[in-house]
Amino acid sequence: DVTSDITQDTTWDLADSPVRINPSSDYLSVSADLTIEAGVVVQMGAAKGISFDGACDQMTINGNASNHVLFEALETEWLGLAFTASCSTGTDDRHVFSYVDFKNTSDAAIAAGSRHGSNPSSTGNVGNFSMDHVTFTDVGSAFSHGSGQGTVVSMNEFDVDGAESSCFNFAENSVVSLTECSLQDCN
Repeated sequence: DVTSDITQDTTWDLADSPVRINPSSDYLSVSADLTIEAGVVVQMGAAKGISFDGACDQMTINGNASNHVLFEALETEWLGLAFTASCSTGTDDRHVFSYVDFKNTSDAAIAAGSRHGSNPSSTGNVGNFSMDHVTFTDVGSAFSHGSGQGTVVSMNEFDVDGAESSCFNFAENSVVSLTECSLQDCN
């Protein structure tokens, strides 16, 4: 069970799984590098999210073809991941997601520039995001912005199935590459 903010570089591996996230506030704040290894299941408390708030900190998800990483609701819907801090140096492959499944978010599975629905925290690039083999099922949207102008997003071999809002709502001046995808039931 993870209830306290993460302030030191952290790795979650299969021995930690399932990792249950249930902070006392709406978001678990991360201001360090977070790495999630293959096969880990992350279960989010109802109406909770994870917010990456440290400048230039990285998120790396190392799923593989036989052991995906799964983000799901512990009970009902969860908020999603929010990336709030820009980085003026070293943005290449800042956030790398491989073989990740997102399920049952009430808002965007990934929000760039602010926490879901709040005022922008960053008006700069909060990426770059490099994603392959990622699925989004029954989400508010797959990727959205709260600002985050100029964020770079590259997604290859991904699926969106069931989004209450549009599948994607990228920020102004975003640099986006979407290849090999399936989009179904996006509003």
